[in-house]
Amino acid sequence: MFHNSRTLFYTCQVMERTNRTPSEKIGPGVLNAAISILDEEGPDGFTVRAIALRADVAPMAIYNHFNGVNGVLEALWIEGFDRLRQAITFDSPEPGEDLRNAGRSYRRFALENRGLYTVMFMHRFRNFEPSLEASQIAAQTYETLVDNVERCQRNELFARAPARDTAQVIWSACHGYVSLELLGINFAADREATFELLLSALEGSSL
Repeated sequence: MFHNSRTLFYTCQVMERTNRTPSEKIGPGVLNAAISILDEEGPDGFTVRAIALRADVAPMAIYNHFNGVNGVLEALWIEGFDRLRQAITFDSPEPGEDLRNAGRSYRRFALENRGLYTVMFMHRFRNFEPSLEASQIAAQTYETLVDNVERCQRNELFARAPARDTAQVIWSACHGYVSLELLGINFAADREATFELLLSALEGSSL
């Protein structure tokens, strides 16, 4: 009887280990769950317990893999800026059109990735500060915009101000429009057409 009980104990232990989420799947599953929570509930619902429940993992798995909620935020920050940088990268013989396409892609990225955009720009999460590595990735994304402006300036576009200052103005305008749109504070009859007006206004300005 003792032998049977011991066999049952070890069998249960093996079954428990077998049913655990494989280590290599925890990371992507947690990040997808975190994005879903941000998309659907916003920052208020963003907790380790909620992420673990959505990802179907133990809360301790998030601490083990990400060192807690700030590690999840860091991973989302890096993924977001890396994806945004790719989205706004254009390199054709027409730098002015490339810049317009970058603006369109910026808006599309924000609307299609609300959770990531929230982490990147829209909400200050308590006790979260991006690491040096994460900040450098964000800076690289901004440099992509600066490079595009410099290409425009070589073609006599946006030539009145330094490229970095002009890039700041362009980003501020696009971010402001998109942020209001995400918050539901946009009264344009046609939001996409109105965004095109914004891009045209920037291109025709005295920058």
